[in-house]
Amino acid sequence: MSDNSIIDDSLVSSAVLVDSATTPVIEDILDEKPSTYAEAARNAVRKEILTGKDNANISKLHGNHILALALRRLLKGPAPTLDHIVRFLSSGSGHDKFWMITQYFTKVVVWLLAKKGRKSASERVRALSSLVADYRIMIRLTGLVPMAQYIRYAEQFPGQTRLLKWLDRIMNLSLVAYYPLEHIYWLGAHQILPFSDKVVDFSGYWSCRFWAVWVLLQFVHLGEEFRLVKGRKQKIFTQGKMDAAKMQKELDTVDSDVKSLKVQLLINACYFPLTLHWAIRGSTFPDVAVGVFGTIAALAQAYNVWKATA
Repeated sequence: MSDNSIIDDSLVSSAVLVDSATTPVIEDILDEKPSTYAEAARNAVRKEILTGKDNANISKLHGNHILALALRRLLKGPAPTLDHIVRFLSSGSGHDKFWMITQYFTKVVVWLLAKKGRKSASERVRALSSLVADYRIMIRLTGLVPMAQYIRYAEQFPGQTRLLKWLDRIMNLSLVAYYPLEHIYWLGAHQILPFSDKVVDFSGYWSCRFWAVWVLLQFVHLGEEFRLVKGRKQKIFTQGKMDAAKMQKELDTVDSDVKSLKVQLLINACYFPLTLHWAIRGSTFPDVAVGVFGTIAALAQAYNVWKATA
C-alpha cells in the first residue's frame, strides 16, 4: 500500500466517525445484538458519539481529518519554493553563501551573548563560527580551477573598453596570487604541510592584501560599468524613432543592469573594511563589525544567486 493510500484510509476513517450522513448506518449497527466483547465495546463508543457524551473526541477526530487533508495537499501538490531552495543550495555559489551567512551572522550572535553575560553560550557559537570559516577556506582549495576558466573567458570576451579589459587582467592576476597564498596559510596552520610559523603568517597577510587589491580595483571597474550603462540609457532617448514597446524593453534592461551594479557596489563596500582589517597587522577593527559587514555582503550575494537559480 502506498503512502497516499494510507492517508486516504485515515481520511475515510475520520470522516465516517464525524460525518452526520453516517448516523443511520451506525444506528442500524447499534440495534444489532453484539456477538463479541470487542463488538460491544465498539458499539459503546458509537453510542457516546451519537449521544454527544464525548464531544471532545469528536472535535479531535475532526481536527485529525483536517490535518490529514492538509498533509495530503502538501505532499501531493507542487512545491516551487522548496524546489528553488534545493536549486540554490545545490549550486556552488548558493552552498557557499549559506555558510557565509552562518559564519558572519554568528559573530554578531557571539557579541550579543557576550554583552548579556552568557559566556558559555557565546564560546559555543564562536566555535561554530570558526569551524564554518575554516570549512569555507578548505572548499576554496580548488578555487584556481574555475579561476583559470574565468581568465580564458575574459580573454575571449574582453570588456567593452580598454580600461575594463586591463582591469580584468590585473584583478585576475591578484586572485591568482591570492589563492595559493591562502592555501599555504590553511595547510600550514593545520600542520598538514610542514611550513614554518613565519611562512604561515606571511601567507595569511599577503593573501588578504592581494584580495584587497581586487576589492579596490572593483570600485574602478563598477564606476566604468556605471558610465557605460548611463551612456546606453542616453542613447535610447536620443536615437531616432523607436517603437514604444521596444523602447520600454530596452529601458527595463538598463534599469535591471543598474540595480545589479548597485548590489555589487554594496557587496564591495562591505568587503572593503574587511580586507583592510585582515591585511593590516594589529588591526583593531571589532569582530562584531566584521560580522555585520560580512552578513550584509553575504545576504546581497545570496540574493544574486537566488535570482540566478529562479
